[in-house]
Amino acid sequence: MEKVVINGIENNDRMSTQALLQLIEEKLEEGYTDFEINACGQHDIGGSAWSRTEGKELNFYITNPGQRVGAMARKGTNIFVNGSTPADVGWLNSGANIVVKGDCGDTAGHCAASGKIYVSGRVGTRSGALMKHDPKFETPQFWILKNTGSFSFEFMGGGIAVVCGYDCAGLKSVLGKRSCVGMVGGIIYVRGNVADIAKTVSLKELDDEDKKFLKSGMKDFLTAIDKKGLADTLLDFSEWHKIEPLPTEEKVKKVSVREFRKTQWIEGGIFGDFIEDDMSIYPLAATGKGRLRQPVWNKELCVDCELCMKNCPNSAITKDDNKIYSSCDDKCIGCSICETVCPKAAWTMKNNQKEVD
Repeated sequence: MEKVVINGIENNDRMSTQALLQLIEEKLEEGYTDFEINACGQHDIGGSAWSRTEGKELNFYITNPGQRVGAMARKGTNIFVNGSTPADVGWLNSGANIVVKGDCGDTAGHCAASGKIYVSGRVGTRSGALMKHDPKFETPQFWILKNTGSFSFEFMGGGIAVVCGYDCAGLKSVLGKRSCVGMVGGIIYVRGNVADIAKTVSLKELDDEDKKFLKSGMKDFLTAIDKKGLADTLLDFSEWHKIEPLPTEEKVKKVSVREFRKTQWIEGGIFGDFIEDDMSIYPLAATGKGRLRQPVWNKELCVDCELCMKNCPNSAITKDDNKIYSSCDDKCIGCSICETVCPKAAWTMKNNQKEVD
C-alpha cells in the first residue's frame, strides 16, 4: 500500500495530538504501514503505533514533531525525523530504530530498554539517564554525533551509548557537567574531552573488542544520518575512551549527608542566597528542638488514667509523686499519641515549627 500523508496543520487549523494519533490508528486498522507525518508539535508520534500486521514493519517519516517521539515504541517500528526534536525522544524505547537528523532536547533516550537511537547532532540534559538492558532482548544502543547536556547517563543500568564528540573541540567535556552519577551498568564510548564525571565510574582505554564494536556500528550509524564521509575521522581510536562503573569494592567510601553537603554540594546550599544553613541534620523522628510539635499537659483535665504513659512509644512521659505529668524533651518525638489516647484531651500538641526553623 502507498504511504499515508498526514498534515498536522491545514488552513491554519492545527490538529490536536489526540486526533492525529487516532487518525494513525484508523489507518493502521486499514492496513497501512508507511506514514509521512508533517506535524505541528503533536507529541507521542510513532510510539503507541504498534504493528497490527505480523511480519510487517511500521515506518514513520516525521517533520516538526512535539515531545516523546517514539516513546515506548516496539521492535518493528522505524522512525525517521527530518530535523530536530524536543524532549523525550525514544523515552522507554522498547525495540524501535529511531533516527533524528538534527538535535534532540532534554532526556533523549531516557529509560531506553532496547532498539537503536541515532542522533546526527547534540542531545540535551539528562539524556541517556536510566538506560537499562533486559537480557531477554537486544541491547539498547544510543549513538550521538556531537555532545550531550549535563547530568547525562544518570543511573544508567545497562546498554551502550556512543558519544562521537564531532565538532566539539572547544568543549571542556562532551558529556557536560556531573555525568554518570549513579551509573551501575552499561558502557559509554566517548570521543573527545571528558571532565566532571562521577567518582563511581572509570575512564578506560579501548580494547580490541571495543574497537571492533565501534567499527561495525559506526558504519550503520553514519549511513543512517547521511554522514558516511566522517568515518575516517571518527574511527581514529586515539581520541576514544570508554566509561564503565567501578566494581563495588572499588567505589568511593560512603560519606555522611553532612559531609556531602559541606564538601560536594552546591557552595552555600541551594538556598544559600536566602538563608544561612547550619548543616544540622535531624533524624526522621527527632527529639528536642528538632520536633515539629511538642505536647502540653493540662492538670485540670487529667484524670490520672496513665494511658499516655502506657502508650508513649519512647517512654517520654512521666509523673511525679504529686501526679504531675510531663514529657522529657530528650525522649519526646512529637508523635501526638498521648493526645490521641487521652480520654479527656488533657494533652494537646503545640506547634514547634519556629524552633525547627
